Amino acid sequence: MRLTLLLAILCVPLPACAGAWMREVGTTFLSFSTTIDEAGQTGGSIYVARGFRPKLTLGVKIDVDMLDGYVGDSTGYAFARKPISTGERPLKLAYEFGIGGTLGPDNAIVPLLRAGLSYGRGFTAWDKPGWVALDGAVEWEVDNGITTYKLDSTIGLTLSARFQVMMQVFLSQTENEVWTTIAPSVMWRPQKNGPTRYHFGLEKEDGVLAVRLGLWRTF
Repeated sequence: MRLTLLLAILCVPLPACAGAWMREVGTTFLSFSTTIDEAGQTGGSIYVARGFRPKLTLGVKIDVDMLDGYVGDSTGYAFARKPISTGERPLKLAYEFGIGGTLGPDNAIVPLLRAGLSYGRGFTAWDKPGWVALDGAVEWEVDNGITTYKLDSTIGLTLSARFQVMMQVFLSQTENEVWTTIAPSVMWRPQKNGPTRYHFGLEKEDGVLAVRLGLWRTF
């Protein structure tokens, strides 16, 4: 019981961790991150989620890629997340629906629909609390009929009140392409019980290495 409560507080999203854990009513989580790869291309992500009811979390997520100084392929959507009852079992399930749009290289906005299903569970390793999360989603680009399937997996461990480590693997697939991203990272909280954490990580997508820096804050 204590482990589940601890993980509900600690397991917050970057970008897929919190899918199965609902935000506490009246609290807001904000994350901002930026990446730069070895070719000099940059990207950024903003995520906001707020607990409006015990069984309703609403939020917004925006991902932007910069290509040679110009906005490239980008996605943004608003979502609603609700839990799925698991009884007394030591796991979390939730589903979500989202609506938004994608921006392609020609700056055309394509409406986007999204549906997701998330699983989460806590565990203990070396007397340290950890968590496992799986987040699956399907995104439909309405105008052109492109469907993207996504599966994000996360395993994390809380080393102390100030440090956490994570390993994430992100898979995306369309009819013609598959992308795989491997992302180890460390999270650091400057103040032991403070609301702010900093995220430092590496990403490797299809052989291209990138550095990710992020800021997480709960209020």
